[in-house]
Amino acid sequence: MKKRIFLFFGALCFFVSCTKSQNLNELLKSFEKENEAMGTVSILKNGNNFYEKSIGYANIELDKKNNAETKFRIGSISKTFTATIILQLLDEGKLSLKNSLSQYFPEIPNSENITISDMLYHRSGIYNITTDKNFEVWISEPRSRNEMITKIKSKASLFKPNSKLEYSNSNYILLAYIAENIDKKTFGEIVNHRIIDKLNLKRTDFGKDIDFSKNEAMCYYPENGKWHPITFHTNLTGTMGAGGVISNAKEVSVFYNALFTGKLISKESLKLMTTPKEEMGMGISVNEFNDLVVYGHDGAIDGFRSIAAYMPKLKLTICFTFNASSGSHSQKLLKIFKAYKYTITQKSN
Repeated sequence: MKKRIFLFFGALCFFVSCTKSQNLNELLKSFEKENEAMGTVSILKNGNNFYEKSIGYANIELDKKNNAETKFRIGSISKTFTATIILQLLDEGKLSLKNSLSQYFPEIPNSENITISDMLYHRSGIYNITTDKNFEVWISEPRSRNEMITKIKSKASLFKPNSKLEYSNSNYILLAYIAENIDKKTFGEIVNHRIIDKLNLKRTDFGKDIDFSKNEAMCYYPENGKWHPITFHTNLTGTMGAGGVISNAKEVSVFYNALFTGKLISKESLKLMTTPKEEMGMGISVNEFNDLVVYGHDGAIDGFRSIAAYMPKLKLTICFTFNASSGSHSQKLLKIFKAYKYTITQKSN
């Protein structure tokens, strides 16, 4: 939910050339041994499972290890789910990207000049409520639609819409409410109907408290070489489309593959989603190095860290969902990508 700079692939060529070669098993073993991460990594090639491995503990106190079925909070990767739903509504003729926010929430400052497109691209100028002082404490309690909108509208517009990029979780909270208004359902019901049920996802859900009895992970922070539990958790009733989805690495990979291979939205909407403004698409970042384009998003909520990425040229999806992590998460993704390439080389020899 916090303000994030998405995936950064510009340094990939340098980074890949300057790190030692490891296959995927060796890399994940080193993550675990060096206390760099606990969680699951999933890789799909051509939509098929290429690699999946879990490391560390879902709950250290209960002596429960992570496995392929363990569920994690995926934070801002939820925004890709939300953007997909908005574009489905566009495909169905139920909204236009040119619709002004004032049609739905006229009380938001400058709403008459802010469009759905501006919000999807983080170019709205709407105040980002997660920058509020003590927001982490406030959002740990259940928050209603009225409470969230009251907080969002409490600050003036920050800039002229579509004049620049500035990440704001408020955009995707409001987009989820707009979807609720149009579909006449709760956002959890919308996510289920429009994505989860269509893809037959069994370990993906929306807006629930962590239930350790259902193989859901606790989150941890690193200190003095050990993992320590984070017991102060975000209440997902308030995060909505900005960070309310719970899933695992395999099912996020399945979602990303389905999305970028045209199984969830039309070709026209997919082109809109993946056409960037300042490297930002709709609910995703769009990065390019050499001739390799990467679509993706990262997520950070409480101690959970996740990244999902799709590379259309390689027909490759990489996702990790971690409940404990230290160091750079974008570098972890780059290491996984390099290890994938090295693993392929080993298999071909």
